[in-house]
Amino acid sequence: MGDTATLLTDCWSTDDIFDSTHTTIVDGDVHAAMGQLRRSLHELRSHLQADDWRLLGREAREHPLHEVLLESPFTRRAYDKPRGYAGDAVLMDLIYGMTAPHGQLSALGGMLYGYEFDSPCFQSVRARRAILAREIDQVAALAPGGRVLSVASGHLREIEWSRAARAGAVEITALDQDRESLECVGRDYKRYRVGTRAASIGDLLRRSVDLPRFDLVYAAGLYDYLERELARTLTTALFQLLAPGGRLLIANFTPTTYDAAFMETFMDWHLVYRTADEVRALASGVPRTAVAALEQFCDENQHVTYMRLVKR
Repeated sequence: MGDTATLLTDCWSTDDIFDSTHTTIVDGDVHAAMGQLRRSLHELRSHLQADDWRLLGREAREHPLHEVLLESPFTRRAYDKPRGYAGDAVLMDLIYGMTAPHGQLSALGGMLYGYEFDSPCFQSVRARRAILAREIDQVAALAPGGRVLSVASGHLREIEWSRAARAGAVEITALDQDRESLECVGRDYKRYRVGTRAASIGDLLRRSVDLPRFDLVYAAGLYDYLERELARTLTTALFQLLAPGGRLLIANFTPTTYDAAFMETFMDWHLVYRTADEVRALASGVPRTAVAALEQFCDENQHVTYMRLVKR
């Protein structure tokens, strides 16, 4: 990696950083160690070329520090990917604080859990849940009894925070290719007006799924995994599912996400980060004459950007 390993102001190598973090964590000062590690990785990621950054990630996961960090239930779940990808619905429940970590946590694991739970990235995940619930309530006020589609729904936990969903004022369809997630939705939300559909993004694009028109379609954690052309094509397809006056809401993590460097190195969790302009460009396939409004906003941490399209 040439001079890239000495980019930090203290001119430490990455091995020095990992060694120091390992020692400090084992000595019990988890917050100081994790804070310095994340700052160092954030700075390195901003300077390194893509190939060098990937190499650093492989080195990080071969260092003894990685095994220590896997004591965290967040890092362990993301790294192991039991459902095939890092940010699965079970991990989301853990981030929401809805479920306790599986098994007995070590003392170190408990400290790492506490530190990561309060990370800016996870704060934004919880804020996203609240924003989705608010969007459902707003649509229910405009279209009582309206239809809502959650694409790549996961466990659909946002409906617990929606007054309209709890009151049965909207009819919600949870669409996901993960049947385990849909089974959870069906089991946990029997008293809600919720139906489930097992389908993939490919099924949506091929129009092999028979769906009605919706007053709200939203995709929360999906676009973070989609490359540009697929994301652009999907945006057009989802917009076509809207009834007149309906809303499409898309969320995407931004390049300012502070925890991205740590997630990529030690969690092996890679997202597609987009600016607000890049998210807006995903609507380029939607005819302008069909759009009544295009609105954008970010969460408080500036980590997630949202685009709302309203159909004429």
